[in-house]
Amino acid sequence: MKHYRSSIPKEAKERILATHSAGLQKYKAEYILNGEVVGERQFDENGLPEFERPLKNGVTHGLLYHFENGVVTFMEHYSNGFAHGTAKQWSDDGELIGTYTMKHGTGLDLWRVRKDWGDGRVYLAEARFVKDGKWHGFEWWLNEDQTSVHEEHHFRENLQHGIQRSWNSQGRLRRGYPRYWVRNTRVTKREYLRECANDSNLPLYREQDNLPVRKFPAEIRKHCLKAAPAKR
Repeated sequence: MKHYRSSIPKEAKERILATHSAGLQKYKAEYILNGEVVGERQFDENGLPEFERPLKNGVTHGLLYHFENGVVTFMEHYSNGFAHGTAKQWSDDGELIGTYTMKHGTGLDLWRVRKDWGDGRVYLAEARFVKDGKWHGFEWWLNEDQTSVHEEHHFRENLQHGIQRSWNSQGRLRRGYPRYWVRNTRVTKREYLRECANDSNLPLYREQDNLPVRKFPAEIRKHCLKAAPAKR
């Protein structure tokens, strides 16, 4: 299989944990070597792999994979439970469409989408900051124009801790947004503003941020799809 080199030892014994409800086809399995679980896989109803995770001492260690229709679409290296190294994303026909690098679980997690129309270019669809293996900072779901977003979150050590916004296709805030979070607890706007005075990790409320246009940090901008070249 192209782009695939499993970190689960071949000699590990498979133990099926779950099957698909429609039949006896395996859905989830774990792999055991010398009494230790060294990996797990998930399969679709046709028996093709969907996900693979190697394990060592109970945490992810080695090459983690995602598949679509049995084809590798994502690979990331883990070391002792933390993403460490260069992750790679491929289209379903095997084209490399993006990478990002983590160092001991810290970095910028990126996800791309390849357009199925027009010139078929690849654009950045998701960006989130990660620290020590936890979501920490902003998460944005970008529009194709690469200058605006349709989802925005803010986290602190995997907890929602900030202002959550969601926009419709016309760029208007959806009903019920913004939403305000403090350590994974939803609060009122008044309570949020009061918390901001004592917690510098909370993003300040600014009325202009209710518009979807964003000026992204440089480390995100360099990954954004550039404007299409003018036709001659």
